[in-house]
Amino acid sequence: MPRVLNIVGCKNSGKTRTVEVLVPVLQKLGLKIGTLKHTEHDGFNWDAKGKDTYRHFEAGSSVTGIFGKSSFAFNFNNDQLQLDGIDNLIRVFYGAMDLVLVEGLKTDPSFKIEVCRPDFTDRKVVPETELLATYGANLFGYKVPHFDYGQEAGLGRHIVDNLEKLREVGPA
Repeated sequence: MPRVLNIVGCKNSGKTRTVEVLVPVLQKLGLKIGTLKHTEHDGFNWDAKGKDTYRHFEAGSSVTGIFGKSSFAFNFNNDQLQLDGIDNLIRVFYGAMDLVLVEGLKTDPSFKIEVCRPDFTDRKVVPETELLATYGANLFGYKVPHFDYGQEAGLGRHIVDNLEKLREVGPA
């Protein structure tokens, strides 16, 4: 069952870039990695107006999906059919992974890496007790390990060395 690590930070602090650089580092260290982007927006449209899936959704389909050989997406058009909570999403879609990097979800009880970037990070986003490490600029002097830009290999090793501390999503 996968473990969960949240990548958090202020808007435009570099969360997505952090995920991009960590995925290959963690894969080289032998982990199967999944990623999940959290958004504050209520739903999203991953197909353009006029396209087939958009038309299915607009027609009122309770669940609209699209799939190909190696990718798929679903949109729920009904409150009763939504997957309830991040753990259910991880169970359904990421069960074969060793680690899921969740970008942008500050409220999850899992440990987090806080990304800090000068001119974009204007506050701490989570309590220090929730941090596994910080990455980027060392703006707040937390008492957790810090990794500067360019130290992605060290950050990856720190994650692997602390994998057992990360929250595991087990069967329902």
